[in-house]
Amino acid sequence: MFMAHLTNLKQTNIDKIIFNYNILNFINITPIYDGIQNSNYIINTKNKKYILTIFEDKYVKKNINFFLKLLFFCKNNHFNCPSPILDRNDDFINFIDNKPSCIFNFIEGKSYNSKVVNIKSVGMELANLHLITKNFDHKIKMRFNIIFFNNVIKKYNSYFLKKNPNLIKIFNKTLYEYSNLTKLNLPKAIIHGDLFPDNVLFKNKNTISGFLDFYFSDYNYLISDLAIVIISWCFITDAKNKFVLNYEKINTLLKGYNSIRNIQISEIDALIIICKIYCMRFMFTRLLSINNNYDKNKILIKNPNEYIKKLLYFNNETNFRMKIDYE
Repeated sequence: MFMAHLTNLKQTNIDKIIFNYNILNFINITPIYDGIQNSNYIINTKNKKYILTIFEDKYVKKNINFFLKLLFFCKNNHFNCPSPILDRNDDFINFIDNKPSCIFNFIEGKSYNSKVVNIKSVGMELANLHLITKNFDHKIKMRFNIIFFNNVIKKYNSYFLKKNPNLIKIFNKTLYEYSNLTKLNLPKAIIHGDLFPDNVLFKNKNTISGFLDFYFSDYNYLISDLAIVIISWCFITDAKNKFVLNYEKINTLLKGYNSIRNIQISEIDALIIICKIYCMRFMFTRLLSINNNYDKNKILIKNPNEYIKKLLYFNNETNFRMKIDYE
């Protein structure tokens, strides 16, 4: 998710922002607290709103030019996403407390609980994004590679064993299977990489007004974005309060996507492995966030246990039956 609040603004910072961007009819600037990555504020004026982002994440700061070029490219290809605004010196990037910052256009809309939206539109819009990014010439390395996973497994070995004595074996088997996907030659391009329900804004429950938070984008298997939507949008809880997949939602998602960009059979074959690797990723990043010692009043801390349970669900073949119908 894109929204958080880690850097406090001083009045001198606010005055400089108003001057640099020639912001007229300024009313106030308010922090956004419900996030995990960068500091974000809403700039309110009489006529419009803006989003101020202060980049806190080291990886994002290092690759800020890539992410801004990606957003420009998507916007120029008529995809609805945040777009940085030039200041009076024709610069997109300024610095607050030595941290890069940008001001973005404000996208109207709201995020909905995944239970109430028509997920077909998510699939269609995601396919449109992939058709655009396959023509994006700039590349960036995969952020969460095998080294990342192995380092977290090693660091939190005892934690994982306490949660479930089989977790380490499941991790290693999943990493092995994921590494072997290179043999399938799956389609790749720049993916969104973090398409949770709170990163999709809707005009209404059927019409998307924009995607947010492209700062986990990397050059990866296109099917990865669908796996992320499946594990974050398509689980429900049964009568025993256990996670189970809703295949009607999965198939609606895939049919929407497939109506815009044809899904290859090899991608469907790889889907369960990629779902498992992203369960691991979100489990691991949430675990790392818990141990960052951030002020919990300023940043949203999410529980990694959700993705432990979902990984175990995928790993249990008696639970998991891919009842896929996407054509």
